[in-house]
Amino acid sequence: MSNPSTHAAARQVYARYRAIVPDWNAFLDSLSRPLATTVWAHPWRIGRERLRPLLAEAGIETTPVPWHPQALRMPEGVGAGAHWGLAAGLYQPQEEVAMVPVTLLDPQPGERVLDMCAAPGNKTAQIAVAMNNTGTVHANEVQKGRLAALRRTVKRLGLANVTVTLAPGQDLSLRNGPFDRVLVDAPCSGEGIWRKGRGERGQRALQIADDAMRERLARRQRQLLTRAVRLAAVGARIVYSTCTIAPEENEAVVDAVLRAFPGRLRVRPARLPGVNASAGVTAWSGVEYDEAVAGTARVWPHQNDTGGFYVAVLEKVDGVETHGDHAPPPAGDSSELAALAERFGLAEAAVEGLTVVAGSGRYLQLASADHRLPPALEVQSTGLPVVGLQARPPKPTTAAAMALGAGAARNCLDLDAGELAAFMRREPLTRTPGALGRIGSRGYVLVRHRGFGIGVACTRGALDRPEVSLASLYPKAWGV
Repeated sequence: MSNPSTHAAARQVYARYRAIVPDWNAFLDSLSRPLATTVWAHPWRIGRERLRPLLAEAGIETTPVPWHPQALRMPEGVGAGAHWGLAAGLYQPQEEVAMVPVTLLDPQPGERVLDMCAAPGNKTAQIAVAMNNTGTVHANEVQKGRLAALRRTVKRLGLANVTVTLAPGQDLSLRNGPFDRVLVDAPCSGEGIWRKGRGERGQRALQIADDAMRERLARRQRQLLTRAVRLAAVGARIVYSTCTIAPEENEAVVDAVLRAFPGRLRVRPARLPGVNASAGVTAWSGVEYDEAVAGTARVWPHQNDTGGFYVAVLEKVDGVETHGDHAPPPAGDSSELAALAERFGLAEAAVEGLTVVAGSGRYLQLASADHRLPPALEVQSTGLPVVGLQARPPKPTTAAAMALGAGAARNCLDLDAGELAAFMRREPLTRTPGALGRIGSRGYVLVRHRGFGIGVACTRGALDRPEVSLASLYPKAWGV
């Protein structure tokens, strides 16, 4: 049902776009409805065909997103954190339309891919998973405060092919190229996320967008996309996307970059089967754009019952390539990895295709064997931290428990639903010696639920006591 007050506010914010909005009234109606929560199943751990019945057991009846093989819509009013599967990294929350850019980017295993504006990491995760934990995903972010969310996504999903850097995307050294694919999900005025920021606060935020703000953003967007073109290999695919409606930040940016690289870029159709979209506009406010921008896509909220998005797919068909010295990460000591495998009975296949990386000294890390570091930037993190080296004995990380726990043959403990909730609240667990299952010696234990890795516990005292206590080592920052 439409909301008159929402209609009135939306008319004020979006009035300048009425001439280019297909079905204005349907557009306004869509802004009155809450935005559905969508997630995609982690294919390495569960896949959509197994995730749906698992959620249904908890009363969460989901609907498959037809165009995406792993995506699900949650019921109205149900958030992504309503099920323990989020904590286990069985699925990743992401707004449905925000899944479109990486799907169009189409990253392949073994490639070098740049996510120029990476945090909070949803699209980085999409890329890394599509590449099956191989190759190099260079996830760059400009705001230090957003790195924590990006790193948590990497750890929760077990991504070993991601290197995180901190730098303005437009200033990335050309020595970091060339890349096989580049994603520029650019900072923007956010006019497409009305339904995500519903209510007075969200509407106030949208209403601050003015001509001066759009021009400031467009200037940076042009710089980001220009740098992406220069970092791309000949034949590379570049995807530019925003969650705004303003042509100044969308088609005008693409038009400017096409003119800056005459004959060197081709606009590929930004279309996906099952996703309704409109062609990019070729004129706005008295300015005409290159007719090729009609091949870009505008996804309006009412077309697929999503947020609003803009996507352009470019191919670099000619031009200069710069080549940096892409070296593998420095090798680390594999003895602790061997000790980890021995304690928990992990098969060699559990770390196949991965290599031990020398990190900061705090953690033993695993990275994809074909991973290559950016040569001209200070690296914030590489790969997946699996063993904390400052503890004695070295402690397996929660990320390791989640990534490897399902394959553990010993010193692992399966919890029921009540124990799981207590464990995630960092409360101690108790078991009788006869209920210790596969725990054969004192020390660290990999904790699982329904066979999926959740975290790490540690036994307290001898295992032959009438009641054995285990301390929860679930990270405070990840708690419920």
